[in-house]
Amino acid sequence: MEYQIRKDPSYAMLEITLADGEQIETKPGVMMDRTGGIDNESDIGGGGITGAVGRMVSDERSLIDNTYYATADDERVSLVPEHPGDVVAINMSDRGELRAQSGSLMAWEPLVERSTEWNNRSNLFSSGELTVLGLSGQGLVFLSSFGSMVRRDVTPDNPLTVDENHLVAWTAGMDLSREKDGSIKSSLLGGEGLVTTFRGDGEVWLQTRNPALLYGPQQHEDDESSGGIGVDDFL
Repeated sequence: MEYQIRKDPSYAMLEITLADGEQIETKPGVMMDRTGGIDNESDIGGGGITGAVGRMVSDERSLIDNTYYATADDERVSLVPEHPGDVVAINMSDRGELRAQSGSLMAWEPLVERSTEWNNRSNLFSSGELTVLGLSGQGLVFLSSFGSMVRRDVTPDNPLTVDENHLVAWTAGMDLSREKDGSIKSSLLGGEGLVTTFRGDGEVWLQTRNPALLYGPQQHEDDESSGGIGVDDFL
């Protein structure tokens, strides 16, 4: 498999070239086009019925995953995020387990495993959601962001405090703490915002734009029939 990220960082698109028999899995709605030698199939994500139940408990809106596979060499599928922004490729083989906010996972190779990660002292997340997405296994994952993607290093001597609306993903195993910050006003609640502080050794990926400030509370309702973009799409 080969890939190119084009038109980044504002309107990124992901072009994946597959050899005969290779495949890439994606969430629904991200394919822009594909060549004639690419076929696809849809399935319940996360490992059948058991995985589907786990994801219904989580904040994942869709239970359907798409798999695109090549029937000849040098076939291409083009993928685009749901919202304007960036795309980053992360090699799970190099970094180990990741935690990602709901909606950021765009595509992944078949050996990447996904799981529901419950909230505890070492695994916090923004907006008070019940779960985040755990990523493990081997291969590439492709994450999308609202605005440009920025990677920050965390070391024992240099902890990192993040406005949670800008949080996209982080490496597992760091110590996380969460608190209100009076310098951040929540556009949803009109009060203090929330920040997370990361300590230890790891990496954090951030988005440069805050969806809560752009779209405001009028589209926060989880009403897919309205056609509006909600903050939960980014978190």
